[in-house]
Amino acid sequence: MMIPPPNVTGSLHLGHALTAAIEDTLSRWNRMQGKSTLWLPGVDHAGIATQSVVEKMLWKEEQKTRHDLGRDEFVRRVWEWKENYGNRICLQSRRMGSSVDWNRFRFTMDD
Repeated sequence: MMIPPPNVTGSLHLGHALTAAIEDTLSRWNRMQGKSTLWLPGVDHAGIATQSVVEKMLWKEEQKTRHDLGRDEFVRRVWEWKENYGNRICLQSRRMGSSVDWNRFRFTMDD
């Protein structure tokens, strides 16, 4: 079972928590029945949403646009933002105690 990947730009809300609780219950119940289960965690890159978040941050902090930076620098900044803030949802899922296989975590931009 795959977690429908939440966007890397957000944080979990009540809808995510309800879905996770149902998926966790199904996964645990099937394990208790002796079935082999895999609940695969991951997040979506949310390209347009991530671009928007980084552009707003750039303007707020530096009064610059992505055009001012150029493509390569803007892409570097997006990846930097993802490294700094992109794990928020995963940490929230871990705190909820989701019984996913964290060793198999996937990001939609992984090779």
